[in-house]
Amino acid sequence: MSIIVTLLGILGLSILGLCVWQHHRYLKARREIVQDQQPVLHPSRMFHAVIYLKVERGTDVIEAVRSLRPVLESPGGGTIVYAGQAAVALVRSEQVENDWDAVLLVQYDSRQAFDAARERTEQRQALASFEQVYIHGLQRSVLANLMIPQILLKLRATDILRRKPSHFPFVPVGNDAFPSQRVMIEGLKMLDKLRHLCENAVVVFNLIKPGDAAQRAADHAYTQSLMSAMAERAHGPMHLGRAVTVEGDAEFSAVAAVYYPGIDYMQNMIGSTFMNRIGEGKQQGDSLAVVTVPFLSKL
Repeated sequence: MSIIVTLLGILGLSILGLCVWQHHRYLKARREIVQDQQPVLHPSRMFHAVIYLKVERGTDVIEAVRSLRPVLESPGGGTIVYAGQAAVALVRSEQVENDWDAVLLVQYDSRQAFDAARERTEQRQALASFEQVYIHGLQRSVLANLMIPQILLKLRATDILRRKPSHFPFVPVGNDAFPSQRVMIEGLKMLDKLRHLCENAVVVFNLIKPGDAAQRAADHAYTQSLMSAMAERAHGPMHLGRAVTVEGDAEFSAVAAVYYPGIDYMQNMIGSTFMNRIGEGKQQGDSLAVVTVPFLSKL
C-alpha cells in the first residue's frame, strides 16, 4: 500500500510540476514577446475594453496612441494591457467597421469606472482626434483564462498518447487554396510592413457571434484542429471572455485575443494545406478578426 501511495504522490507532484512549467512558459511569452501586461489575477469586477482606432491619413499610428495613453491611464481611468498595430481584418463583420490601424485592450477597475472614464471631457476629446473609434467590452474570467494553458497541455498530452501526427512543418497550399483562403493569404502580406515592430508575435482580436447549430458544429471542428496545433507549438488564446456591447447595437457573444508565434508562422499557417483542410468549413453568424502586431513597449 505504501508503494502505491508513494507512486501516486510522485505522479501528483509530476503533474503539478508540469502545470507550473506550462503556466510560466506561457506567462514568459506573454510578458517578453507579446508585451501583454495583463495581471495574472484580478477581481471579477474588473472590466476590459477592446478599443479599435483608425488614424487620419498621414498620421503615425504609434505617435497617435502614445498621445492617447496618458488620457486613458489618467487617475480613475484604465490601464493599457495590450497595444497592437493592425495589419488586416482576416474576417470581416457585417455589424461594425472592419478597417483599423490599432487595437488596444484596456483594463478598468469596474464597468462603472469604464463608464465614468468615457464621460470625461478629456477622453472624449482625445478619442475624437481619431478618424474612427469603436469600443467593445469584455468581461474576462480569471479562472477561465488561467486554465487555458492547462487545457492546451492536456490536449497536447492526449495527442501524444494517441500518437497523433505533427501538424508541422506547414505545407504550402499552392493553387488548391479555396477563395477565402486566397484572400487571407493576400491580406497577410500587410504584416511584412510591420516586421520592424515585432517579428515574433501576432495577436488576432476576434469578436464572435455564433451561427446556427450547423455553423456551430463546423466551427467547433475547426477550433479543435487549431487548438491541437496551438498546443503543439505553445501558443493560443491570451484573453477570452464574454462580449459586452457598450456602444451601438452590434451583437457578439465572445471576445478572443489569440497569440501566434510570429509573422512568418501566421503567414505560413494561413497559406498551408493544414488551413485548407480545416478552414473551408469554418462558419459563424458574424465575426471580426483583426490581425495585430504588438507595440506596447514603444509607447
